[in-house]
Amino acid sequence: MIKKSEFAWNMVGSVLYAMFSAIILAFCTRLNGMEISGMFSIAYATSCILNSVGEFGIRIFQSTDVKRKYSFSDYFSSRVIAIFIMIFATLSTVFIGGYTGTKLWICLLLIAYRIIDNLSESFQAEFQINERLDLAGKSVSFRNIVSIITFIIIDILTKNIIISCIFMVLANLVIFLIYDVRLIKKFNINKIIFNTKKAIQIIKECMPIAIAGILNVYVINVVKYAIDNVGDYTMQTYFNIIYMPTFVINLISLFIIKPFYKMFGDYFNNGEYDKLSKIMWQIIGILILATIVVEIGCFILGVPFLNMFYGVDISIYKADLLILVLSGLFYAMDNLLFNLLSTIRKQNYIFITYAIVSIISLFVPNVLVEHYAMRGAAISSVVIMASLCILLAIFLKIGIRERRKN
Repeated sequence: MIKKSEFAWNMVGSVLYAMFSAIILAFCTRLNGMEISGMFSIAYATSCILNSVGEFGIRIFQSTDVKRKYSFSDYFSSRVIAIFIMIFATLSTVFIGGYTGTKLWICLLLIAYRIIDNLSESFQAEFQINERLDLAGKSVSFRNIVSIITFIIIDILTKNIIISCIFMVLANLVIFLIYDVRLIKKFNINKIIFNTKKAIQIIKECMPIAIAGILNVYVINVVKYAIDNVGDYTMQTYFNIIYMPTFVINLISLFIIKPFYKMFGDYFNNGEYDKLSKIMWQIIGILILATIVVEIGCFILGVPFLNMFYGVDISIYKADLLILVLSGLFYAMDNLLFNLLSTIRKQNYIFITYAIVSIISLFVPNVLVEHYAMRGAAISSVVIMASLCILLAIFLKIGIRERRKN
């Protein structure tokens, strides 16, 4: 049973996590201008893709390991290995992509920020499996709020995006050390023993989820890369602004889905697939209702609010804004189906789904953005997210049917 404090703190943490990029982008746009803001946006998108390497699908695997196949030390060890892979991938990406100057430093600093997030994820999963999701929610809340405030203050004082990002990374690190590391001792974990053999076993088991996770973040951000290819930094900034309301649906999905990780694991291990399906449909119903509310809100207040918040006029993109909200619904359902397939240990189906959609994503966004500009970007986002949703739903049904037979 999920306690009220767990749900409340997870909700607060999810809101801050989901709104992090939107808030930073808003202040970056006002203080540093449209070009730097667009540069920050594409660097942030790159950091999200590389961050999925560091995540490696370990969080959902660890949070649903109710039989304790592996220890906290084993999961933390695997996370460290994943982070080293992430660092290698980062250096390769910035070299191949020809990142230089401000864009290079923003990307590297955002990756440093993400490394701390990934280390914290191992601690949060341990809190959750011990039925203390509230501690995990507090970790996310404290780190994000302190990091956001630090970034804003330093950027106001210096008007320098690089210095602001440096202080933001340091703030995240300090909170991680004084909160997560200190609290883990409450669960009789006083030292971490690095077990290479078990860490590699976890890496192998999570590999399909990890690759799918990387592809997941890629397809989410592929429209931004299409804009980067055929548009400019100004168009990039406008797209990120009108994309912001989709975060409302995303954060709703985060604070609804994450508390059920352990329950998903319990139902799966007990073979209670009907209960698993019931929760799934209840969550989908809430997401659809939330999307309707957000669509109405965006139709009435979306444009004036975003104009005021970001200090730019997005009136001509009202229809594109409403289209993108729909993509947010499909993304939220993708997240739910992804986690359910991970829970029932059907990682290969996740990989197949994202491999197929990634191939589609190589062509659709570039063609639509080139011919229809922002409208093409919005439509391609819906097409990609809807394709994922359909395939994941089909494979989940197949996966549950197979589990019932075993």
